[in-house]
Amino acid sequence: MKIVTILKKVFKIISLTVLLILIPSGLFYSCISSYPSSRVNSQLLNSDTKPCNTLEIKTAKKGTLQVTPDISYADDKVAIHITGLQPFQIGSLKLSVTDSKGIRWESVACFQANEYGEINPENQAPIAGGSYEGKHTMGLFWSLKPEKLSSFHFDTDLNFTISFGTGDGDRLTRTILRKSYENIENHNITKKEIRNKIVANFYLHETHNQRPTVVLLAGSGGNFQHRKAGYLASKGYNVLDLKYFGENNLPESLEDVPLEYLHTAINWLKNQSTVDASKIALMGRSKGAEYALLYASKYNDVNAVVSTVGSSVTWSSKRYIKSSWSYNGKGVPMARGSITEAIRFLKSTGGKAQVQLPYMLSAFEKTKRIEKSSIKIENIKCPILLISGEDDLQWPSTMMSNRIKVRAEKYKFKYEIKHYSYENAGHQFDDLPFIPQIDFSNISTWKSGGNFQGNALASIDSWNRVFIFLNKQLGNMELNKSKS
Repeated sequence: MKIVTILKKVFKIISLTVLLILIPSGLFYSCISSYPSSRVNSQLLNSDTKPCNTLEIKTAKKGTLQVTPDISYADDKVAIHITGLQPFQIGSLKLSVTDSKGIRWESVACFQANEYGEINPENQAPIAGGSYEGKHTMGLFWSLKPEKLSSFHFDTDLNFTISFGTGDGDRLTRTILRKSYENIENHNITKKEIRNKIVANFYLHETHNQRPTVVLLAGSGGNFQHRKAGYLASKGYNVLDLKYFGENNLPESLEDVPLEYLHTAINWLKNQSTVDASKIALMGRSKGAEYALLYASKYNDVNAVVSTVGSSVTWSSKRYIKSSWSYNGKGVPMARGSITEAIRFLKSTGGKAQVQLPYMLSAFEKTKRIEKSSIKIENIKCPILLISGEDDLQWPSTMMSNRIKVRAEKYKFKYEIKHYSYENAGHQFDDLPFIPQIDFSNISTWKSGGNFQGNALASIDSWNRVFIFLNKQLGNMELNKSKS
């Protein structure tokens, strides 16, 4: 019995010793990982999380928060610079805004000042995790997270609040105005609704004649692209935001959409006094990109094509029965995947988002059908810009864009053709720069691919690539921005 009692006492001593070791280490770990990098891909803001709160140093100085400019447009960069801090002082930067629909968005990052007591997100990465990772001037903006799952509504001018805290309850705060391109009247731009032979919204600069024009072609959703059209128009272009199914006398769905319809739209544009008929570009995404490339292979009346997450072949409709497109009254030859993969895809809902990629990949095993359905890139008589996501789960946009380049080389394509693909980007990344990228896979029937940060960075870089390309092919346009 004495031996048992002694053993129990020894066990208690050992247990207490272990606890004394583990508790401090656990606390230390919680300090370092209070806002771990795994949260970077979290969709919703977490108001309970307070980054840096366990990493503050006691010798904090208030410092000075500089934010420039005070007033900017939605695609302008905003510089954040904090000076006058203690060398190597730690604190948290926070950005908050309520969008046009009344939804609150926040982002946060923990920073450590350099030896001069300065913090600058352009050349400093957050420490201990946060809303984003790496050195990014606009990281706090594109990493904003909503209080509930929602798109970021930027239909009106918004006030953004930037604050910096050092753990002593004293915060530096600045408010800046970000202006939306929905307010196109600030740019002397008029929006006209066209509802006759074509269904479109036409954004034109009435104060200037003969401008280059961009024709926007949406994907399978078929909606107007108001925000993107406003952005493009703000850069000095006329924009024709064109619908090609689902309204008025157009095809009800993406079946047998005539190429002739787009030809009618181009001819309509050329008759407008504000349009330079020698400078017209097609800019499509997904099915819209497929439409644009196919059209340019049949008609020689456009001067540039931008394909974002587009296709090298023409596909069937969503029902896998008819071609998406027609020409001279006949369906265009279409690619089609295996019946097995089609059935598996159609039955794969079950509360989870569908991944269409396996079905699309199976189509490329049918080499004869793929060749018949391949878009004749060699017949296009203008430069092409290809943009794709390497983690596209809707269809293999990177592989298909590569196939376009290979075909162009095979047939000695005479015009410029460039392809930019983005790692960790999916099918939906091409929205607009500095706009939070929200994945709706959990509540949608479609899974797009990519991750939060990968999609955001792809949208920023690709948007710049688009303007470099358009300005080169259609002529440099001044930024018609009013800072009023």
